[in-house]
Amino acid sequence: MFTAFVLDVLYTSKYTLPIENTGLERWGIIITLGGIFASLKLLHPRLSESDRTDTETALKKYFTKYITRLAALNAISIFNLICLNLTAIENFRYLAFLSIFALLLCAPSKTHIENETNIQE
Repeated sequence: MFTAFVLDVLYTSKYTLPIENTGLERWGIIITLGGIFASLKLLHPRLSESDRTDTETALKKYFTKYITRLAALNAISIFNLICLNLTAIENFRYLAFLSIFALLLCAPSKTHIENETNIQE
């Protein structure tokens, strides 16, 4: 994603003229900030007690929830890169950087995975 961001910024700074589109810009800010919050907070992979029947099942459920979260953040990043490419508005450059930075916050630590998939008998 970072490579796509750099290439898109270089392309839009050279070949695309900024287009005034305040409606898209406002919705882009709302979608990006709301989507990052929802992905990091609401899609945080927490397992319920019924998901923790055994370690293999718990890891599969955790992985599925993590991939959903990662896909949501990738969709936000791609949305911002497409809008940057189409309009060359500076705010989409900053929003794309913010959404790519949020991908770094998405990665779980080893201790968190061990705590979530810990089977207590």
